[in-house]
Amino acid sequence: MSSATVPPHLRSLQERLATLDADVRRGERERLAGWQWRLAGSSYTGSAANLAAYLAFRQHDVRDIQDELAVLGLSSLGRAEANVRAGIAAVRAALDAILGDAVSPARITRISRLRDTRSRVLGDRTLALLGPEPPERRCRVMVTLPGEAATDARLVNDLVERGMDIARINAAHDDPETWRAMAGRIRAAARETGHACRILLDLPGPKLRIAPLPGEAGRLRLRSARDGKGPNTIALDGSGALGTTEFEDGTAPRVAVDPGWLAGLAVGDQIECIDARGRHRTLHVRERTSPETVIASTRKGIALVEGLTLSRPGMSEAESSTTIGPFETVPGRVVIQVGDVLRLVAAETGPQPDEDDREADTPGIACAQAGVIETLQVGHRVVVDDGHVETKVEAVDAGGATLRVTATRHSKEKLKSDQGLNFPDSPIKLMGLSPEDRVALDVAVEVADLVGLSFAHDASDLDHLIDELDARGAGEIGVVAKIETKRGVEQLPEIIVAAAARRPFGVMIARGDLAVEIGYERLAEMQEELLWLCEAAHVPVIWATQVLESLVKTGIPTRAELTDAAMAQRAECVMLNKGPHIVEGVDTLVDVIGRMEAHQSKKTPRLRALASW
Repeated sequence: MSSATVPPHLRSLQERLATLDADVRRGERERLAGWQWRLAGSSYTGSAANLAAYLAFRQHDVRDIQDELAVLGLSSLGRAEANVRAGIAAVRAALDAILGDAVSPARITRISRLRDTRSRVLGDRTLALLGPEPPERRCRVMVTLPGEAATDARLVNDLVERGMDIARINAAHDDPETWRAMAGRIRAAARETGHACRILLDLPGPKLRIAPLPGEAGRLRLRSARDGKGPNTIALDGSGALGTTEFEDGTAPRVAVDPGWLAGLAVGDQIECIDARGRHRTLHVRERTSPETVIASTRKGIALVEGLTLSRPGMSEAESSTTIGPFETVPGRVVIQVGDVLRLVAAETGPQPDEDDREADTPGIACAQAGVIETLQVGHRVVVDDGHVETKVEAVDAGGATLRVTATRHSKEKLKSDQGLNFPDSPIKLMGLSPEDRVALDVAVEVADLVGLSFAHDASDLDHLIDELDARGAGEIGVVAKIETKRGVEQLPEIIVAAAARRPFGVMIARGDLAVEIGYERLAEMQEELLWLCEAAHVPVIWATQVLESLVKTGIPTRAELTDAAMAQRAECVMLNKGPHIVEGVDTLVDVIGRMEAHQSKKTPRLRALASW
């Protein structure tokens, strides 16, 4: 095509591609210059350059360019992550050739060499971090093990045989000896089955939580016999033990009573009371299981509290009645609903309202970690219990913050000790590893192949962790940064370069806390962006949180979670959480991944022959 016959819009396209190429190269150089001190002597420099180029590329809106390239049958740059500059160069060369401009063989050779070199890097880094690629699929399967895996060899063997490639030990639960025992089971199962299985030990991390709330006096509610939703049987206990309000290993809850009064009860007797709600109720004695214990049941619901009087009809006043003794203290809770006001204070202050200028009955909670209240400002969101309760800061003072409840999952919610707190709008920075993290890290260097860092906020978090590993002589143990905060997303390029320049590294998209932090409506978009960024950085991704959750917990999957699992195979690894049906979960996930990999590789559709028509 002579220059005289080239349509002007194609020359314009050619010029816009040239400008884009120049901007990407300039952005790559500038970003890379800031990383040079980290990359000195590192084999990660080439991947860091591609990441820098991708970040520069994605500063441009190229949708118009994509549409014009697609009309010409050329790549629309929609899959340029792994080889950004090579992708742009290839499109420019193809367009030049279409327009009749000279394209030298040397130019094509340079493009091919750059593309071929970088296309293999992600696979190599995945192998280094996550272990060998399993037969007939690219994507690995990770499983969070329950504590019983420490003693249940059959469970671990089943998981490894079915396709578990990485076992996750969550150090937020159990103890060092349990972790070591679990690791031993995993290693033994890998030897017996011949299926490689790596171990990830996840550090507890600095999860922000509600501090312990003051305990409350126990109150026991029994359901009616026809209700079927709870216990309608109690053990009247004259041993002197405190009463209980919960089932314990399937046994009836206990109610403490006077042993002399209890001794006079016989099977068939009736016990009457005015219960805690002012209703006349009758209990029926069913059996005596010991000299100190009598089993009684109710046909109607009944509420029992300490000090309530129980009486036996037809007996003398002295013999007929007794009062219920004390119950065990139950964990404290705060019941709230939309519109309520709530005080948030530091743990050392305690969950008490500031009585100088507030109603004394304003409910309050405390944050277990220090240094949080000071970061709050009016208008900031505070989210509780993985998004089940949303609040907004209305006022901040020296004593704490006043929150207004703006949304709840149910009409009334119960805030309890140890529930998670998220502060998506507040610049919270928790420094260093906790003592619990260090204990887990000592075990990790003994038994694990990878260490997971929860709530990675910025590069300094990775620097600190890797320094601690180096100090323990764990030179090549892999590191996984869990991205679950807004700041972690914003700092991800720096996090990647800091860690990947020093050792095998990967990113976990921890979608639970991440959704709370950035908003549920943004999660689908953000998980895509994280996948793209990590592919450009040539680091493997672990797709986590609620994958096949209903199947694992109940044995029956939902349609939506099967689609989610199918989407997850674009990552290098998919994680299942523990549950009673975890073995079936692994079977299903392996099947879904295998099917989808025949149709899709990362963002690229694979057009195998269809058999349905």
